[in-house]
Amino acid sequence: MGRVVGLDLRNESISGGINNSSSLFNLKSLQSLNLAYNNLSACQISSGFEKLTTLVSLDLSDAQLTGQFPIGISRLTRLVSLNFSWNYLEVGNSNLKLLVQNLTELTELRLDGVNISSKGEEWCQAISSSLPNLRVLSLSFCDLSGPLCSSLENLRSLSVINLSHNNLSAPVPNFFANFTNLTELFLWDSNLQGTFPENIFHVPTLRDLDISGNELLRVSFPEYFHNGSLQTLILSETNCSGILPNSIGNLQMLSTIDVRNCSLSGAIPSSMANLTQLVYLDLSYNMFIGPTPSFSKNLAHIYLSHNLLTGTFPFTHFEGLLNLVLLDLSHNSLIGSIPSSLLELPSLIQIDLSFNKFDGQVDEFSNASSSLLEFIDLSSNNLQGSIPMSFFELGRLTDLAINSNNFSGPIQLEKSFRPNLLLFLDLSDNQIEGKIPNWIWEVGNGSLSYLNLSHNHLVDLQEPYVLHPNLAILDLHSNLLSGKIPIQGESAQYIDFSSNNFSSSIPPTVGSLLTYAAFFSLSNNSIIGSIPPSVCNMRDLHVLDLSNNRLSGTVPSCLIQRSTSTLGVLNLRNNRLSGNVLTVFPNYCNLQTLDLSGNRLEGQIPKSLSNCRRLEVLNLGNNMVSDRFPCFLENISSLHVLVLRSNRFQGDINCQGENNQSWWNLQIMDLASNNFGGTLSSGFFSNWKAMMIDNDNAQPKFNNLGYLYFSEYTAGYYYSDRVNVIYKGIEVELVKVLTIFTSIDLSSNRFEGKIPDTVGNLKSLVLLNLSHNDLEDSIPTSLGNLKKLESLDLSLNKLTGMIPTQLASLTFLSVLNVSYNLLVGRIPTGSQFQTFSEASFLGNPGLCSFPLNTSCNDTRVAPNFEDGHSTSESEVYLSAALGFIVGLGIIIWPLVFCRRWRRWYYKHVDRVFLRRIIQRRVYRNSIRQL
Repeated sequence: MGRVVGLDLRNESISGGINNSSSLFNLKSLQSLNLAYNNLSACQISSGFEKLTTLVSLDLSDAQLTGQFPIGISRLTRLVSLNFSWNYLEVGNSNLKLLVQNLTELTELRLDGVNISSKGEEWCQAISSSLPNLRVLSLSFCDLSGPLCSSLENLRSLSVINLSHNNLSAPVPNFFANFTNLTELFLWDSNLQGTFPENIFHVPTLRDLDISGNELLRVSFPEYFHNGSLQTLILSETNCSGILPNSIGNLQMLSTIDVRNCSLSGAIPSSMANLTQLVYLDLSYNMFIGPTPSFSKNLAHIYLSHNLLTGTFPFTHFEGLLNLVLLDLSHNSLIGSIPSSLLELPSLIQIDLSFNKFDGQVDEFSNASSSLLEFIDLSSNNLQGSIPMSFFELGRLTDLAINSNNFSGPIQLEKSFRPNLLLFLDLSDNQIEGKIPNWIWEVGNGSLSYLNLSHNHLVDLQEPYVLHPNLAILDLHSNLLSGKIPIQGESAQYIDFSSNNFSSSIPPTVGSLLTYAAFFSLSNNSIIGSIPPSVCNMRDLHVLDLSNNRLSGTVPSCLIQRSTSTLGVLNLRNNRLSGNVLTVFPNYCNLQTLDLSGNRLEGQIPKSLSNCRRLEVLNLGNNMVSDRFPCFLENISSLHVLVLRSNRFQGDINCQGENNQSWWNLQIMDLASNNFGGTLSSGFFSNWKAMMIDNDNAQPKFNNLGYLYFSEYTAGYYYSDRVNVIYKGIEVELVKVLTIFTSIDLSSNRFEGKIPDTVGNLKSLVLLNLSHNDLEDSIPTSLGNLKKLESLDLSLNKLTGMIPTQLASLTFLSVLNVSYNLLVGRIPTGSQFQTFSEASFLGNPGLCSFPLNTSCNDTRVAPNFEDGHSTSESEVYLSAALGFIVGLGIIIWPLVFCRRWRRWYYKHVDRVFLRRIIQRRVYRNSIRQL
């Protein structure tokens, strides 16, 4: 027993720790000890290891050790190899010096994951002064800081350097190129800065180089590569702009190239065809253009997505790619057809050709039953014809996305389809017609979790059908479906049947059938009847959208009580609901969006609504609410949208003791068509900070209001709010309310007095409508500060004086209406004012000059307002409409009117979250099986 010189107990499920009396420490001749991959967390590291003075190699990596590093290890002066990586240990800076000062024979030091927390000049000096023979230095995830001091240059024998995932905040030293034995250099994700030394690329012994994840590190490729040893080159997410030189083809030992997200441009070098050992290639998220060359037959992973590649399909000889496992060419501009021979490759598991311009028909392919394909994404192309039946003969298929193409015809599959574990099926945004076959609910033998058939021409569901209980996401919106609403599925989390032709009533037991629903939408149908109280039984409900139907009756009070738990969005707009606005809101209301507009609701706004401190959108427009202005909502600082238009509100809107922190985020205020009156207080507009920010410094332009929710199956989903903006007969629905869009509409009320100068502080304002009131005095010159203003309507008031010349500097102003006031003088000149028609200025007897076709010497009689409105207002509306469409369209045209762009946005953002659902469910099920 005492003569044992080597003991290898790694991964032997040892647990409970090793105490000082263990017989292990009686092995006085022991030279090599390996206890890695065990669970020794029950106690501190035994001091008994100090007795093993003959040890040459000690490996306790990944052994679940905790606490302070045993400094007694420094007594093992014969150690050549020491590995304590991936434990939960700490070594203070002074202890690091004590640990290594006597280990002068050490050639391999691995302390990855050990908390050293030391500055560069300290840890560098401790190691370089004590370990002159060191060949392997691995200190990744050690909380080290820089700089990389020159003392490290003394370690001339270094072969492996791994300092990854530290906060070095320093450049890479040039002397690394002087290490003549260097084979591995790993410095990824270490906050490196400066310029990477080009000479390191030429170190003749260097085999593996990974400096990825250092966004501030400038990397320039040498014009000539001549390193015959380099096998791994990983430079992703560095500042590596420029081109990939043709000389990279000289690195004929390369098996891995990863330059993802490096801002590289130009063509992919044709010399890469010489890299016959290449197995992994990632050139994605760059700006490569043109065709791609032929690649090694050994390639298993190809990532060329998110570039500017053009031309036909880049590979012409698929028989040379027999080892290809993964191919990603998505987000390019490739054209032509997709060869069926690609789908026949024997090793192919994943293929992503989405977001290109491939067209034509996808032909049937052979050997589908024996294929290894698991993931196919051909979405967002121009593919046509019928869906290949071969897809449904792939026995291992789990994800199939062929949405956003032009596939047509009915879904014609036999009941004996082969995929046994199909989890994700997306056929949306095509031209598929006919009935949804009842066997589709049995796809994958009940494994299907995601089914999206939206944006097609489907008309009905074939009966009988039973939705499988594992189906978590069912999206059938934007079809022609009618008849009975298919509400089943005990595990359903996301159900969207919006924008169809359903005209029946909601089943009274809907809440019991969809107990776990987080998202439920029946909007834009013709559904009748009342809202069944059982909807409150959906215990995980986050979003309920029943808008744009023919629902009648009252709003179930239990829905409001549900807002204490999960309910974040309640949208019942444009129905025939009646009764009081709502009942009492609970103390802990989580509502973020409440839209009850376009109904027949009466009564007053309950003061308890102020309990909804997260409220961002409140829309009660187009009802019969009789109340005063809801000053009690001023403490809801999260409010972005307040719409009370077309009701029976009355009184002034000036709140007592105006709160200096009220409504900081307000961006849309619509009080039009009520009986509000009194003067407009200057303080009323003084707190709206979101309208005061210059848009150039505001949030990104594609941010929009909405509700992000998480649940067990859906991982994350974003519901976008919608708000109507009305400008004199023009009603535009903002499908996604951009955070940069700001609007104030106080028209058709009884406001009097001056327009406050403080309105001019709202520098990001896009629409301002104060028309049809009794406002007096002159137009404030401060309105000239509204540089983002696109629409200004001050018509039908009693404004006097001249039109401020400052308005001529509003270069975005495309709609102006000051008609039917008491304005006088010359109309300002300027490039923008030259575009406004006569209708913008009618009814002001004292105005003159273009475009009124009167000189400023003419004397004109003011027409009677009562007589003038009926004949001229339509002209004003027409002019306003044309200008409004041109101006406002700059911001919202793509989101409101561009169907394909809007779908791309939805798919590109939302589908990332939904795809994760399947991965999480598979993982969870596998854990349960274990």
